[in-house]
Amino acid sequence: MKHFSEQHIFGGVPPSRFVGRERETERLLKLSRGNGGLALLATPNSGSSELLRQVFDRLFAEQEDVIPVYFAVKASDGSALQAARRFLREFLVQTVAFRRRNAFILDASPDINEIAELAVPADALWIDRVIETAGEYGNDDEISRLRSFLSSPIRAAASGASVFIIVDDLHETANLSGGQILFEALTDLFRRCELPFVFCGHRRFLYGRTPFETMRVGRLSFADSGILAESLAAEYGVSLNEQTRDLIAVQLQGDPRFMNFLFASAADKSVGFDSFQQVETVYTDEIFGGRISRYFDAIFDSVAPDAASQSQLLGMIADLLNSDTNKASLEFWQAHTDLEFDGFRRVIAKLNDLEIISTTANSVGASPDSIVAADHIAARHRLNKESTARAQIVGEGLTNNIRRAPGLMAKFYRQLSAIGLREVMSRFDGREVASSLIEYGNFKSELKGMSDAEMQSSMTASEEKTTLPQIVYTAHSVAFYPQLGDLIDTERSAIALGFESGGDKDEIIWIAAEIDSKLEAAADLAEFWCDRLEMVAASCDFSAYKIWLVAPEGFSDDALRLIADRNAIGSSRRQVDLLICQFDGKTIPSSDTNSDEYEIVIPMGEDTEMIAAHTIEEIAKRHDFPAKTINQIKTALVEACINAAEHSHSPDRKIYQKFAVTDKKITITISNRGLRIADRAAKTVTSETGRRGWGLKLIQGLMDEVKVEQTDDGTRITMVKFVSR
Repeated sequence: MKHFSEQHIFGGVPPSRFVGRERETERLLKLSRGNGGLALLATPNSGSSELLRQVFDRLFAEQEDVIPVYFAVKASDGSALQAARRFLREFLVQTVAFRRRNAFILDASPDINEIAELAVPADALWIDRVIETAGEYGNDDEISRLRSFLSSPIRAAASGASVFIIVDDLHETANLSGGQILFEALTDLFRRCELPFVFCGHRRFLYGRTPFETMRVGRLSFADSGILAESLAAEYGVSLNEQTRDLIAVQLQGDPRFMNFLFASAADKSVGFDSFQQVETVYTDEIFGGRISRYFDAIFDSVAPDAASQSQLLGMIADLLNSDTNKASLEFWQAHTDLEFDGFRRVIAKLNDLEIISTTANSVGASPDSIVAADHIAARHRLNKESTARAQIVGEGLTNNIRRAPGLMAKFYRQLSAIGLREVMSRFDGREVASSLIEYGNFKSELKGMSDAEMQSSMTASEEKTTLPQIVYTAHSVAFYPQLGDLIDTERSAIALGFESGGDKDEIIWIAAEIDSKLEAAADLAEFWCDRLEMVAASCDFSAYKIWLVAPEGFSDDALRLIADRNAIGSSRRQVDLLICQFDGKTIPSSDTNSDEYEIVIPMGEDTEMIAAHTIEEIAKRHDFPAKTINQIKTALVEACINAAEHSHSPDRKIYQKFAVTDKKITITISNRGLRIADRAAKTVTSETGRRGWGLKLIQGLMDEVKVEQTDDGTRITMVKFVSR
């Protein structure tokens, strides 16, 4: 996203350092030029407030037509009327500052009379009228005064002003005296006007409470979290590598606030993030007593001011996190606290809003999605409950975090590679598809080994069809049967409820799992997973159900027979990819576009080119290349390595190699630093010792394509060999 100004007024960072949210920003900027409202449902700590402030700054700096107004509800307002009064003042001050093109007015805190004097002539009349109207109601008519304050932008619009209203932190109305009145007044007033506006608050607070179109803002994506980590590392002067960057992105789950805390702490300690241990050391300090700890302490202080109630709450949440079901009844919770009914309900509502817990009509559940919250709660609970020395508890927490880190990354990598069975099944829609798209036995006998065009033609012409169910609801399997989470990652198993036909009869439930197997899955593996998923069905009292197993390379013949006997379906990863293509209305993606890539770096000399030769041989065999083709590729690679070693005068004495392999070709890129071919006489290399070394001429004869490029500090050779099968 292009930023036109580096001015940041309300934003916490300059626009160029604001990471992600391009789509959301553009949508809000577009809304500012239209009419109607938007409810922005934000995950706590997702950075939604920074998003809104950045939008304000963009509008303030880059255009002169629409007056941007940003207002955040604060618990410190105390009452709804005081918040509404501050809203009026913020609206007028920001209007004057925008019209004057002077952001310093925002910091000057002018009083009402000064605001009127600062107004530009075009606005003076309606600003005077707004101020006058706001003072017309007596102290005994608070609701009328409140609505008068809040409707000031509407009166401004009636006088010709174009205004975009941004109201942030609406969940804080729950902490105000008369907060519900404030919320309802805002909703009612702006629902009936044509002003563009956005109301933002925690998603669990706002969900279903406004009639407006919604937009959701979650935490940053993994990619954007990595960019933010790199930006923070540069800002705080903290060293960072790719591995620790990714760990921070995964462990802090794209939470900008916690990431900022972590890097600030590292800067305070003058330590870098060059290893997992360094990251976990700083993180553990934050959990037990740093900024992260103080953040959660402030939450619990606001929820339950006395230490005894806090200790009770922390203990019960810790017990939930450690239980098999992660749930308990509301009745049980209330019985184990000293809070009276209304106070208990307020506490539960606030913890639910902050996503520390999850509540239903009669139960309380832990929110296991937040690693940081779970770690802090466990730490606080141990410190409160155990007589063990603090140093020991902190030390054990650190060792546990260090031990956990590789597992977190491994789990994340598995999640990245997951098919997404839940989403796939949600798109079944009662479609009729070729049976070869879902039944691996049919795929194996009819399609496997075909070209893309032949496969497309065969599926279109196939008379053997399978009708997929009409799915009405999907969820991850662990939502139905949490114990399954001990065997499989959440994203790799899902349950879909629906009907066999397009009507509302013949209910059916599909229980799907993506299982691991390097080759075609064997019968014993298929039996293991059929047993486990049947256990899920029995536990949930599913009567009519179908098991769907997906393995990377499909299933052996014995496994397919077992699967059929168990009223199940077996598919390969390729089939699911093809199924998704059919759902999307796309042609089959060429397998040639899906390449495996390998990289190695070898030192020059001492026959190290043979290491490269052995490597490419193993890679080519893995892809079933013919023996003659493999020998030609090996010889060409050896020649290229010898040329690099003997003629480049490389300063680092290294040869960098990349191999990209598809079913149809292999592309080899060899590069080195040192003399470029253009810097030296190009000649065929011979050797008195009998070593190979006939140079580029031989390479060109062995490979189908050869390209030599001069880099800034060396040479890069790209060789391509097509495979005839």
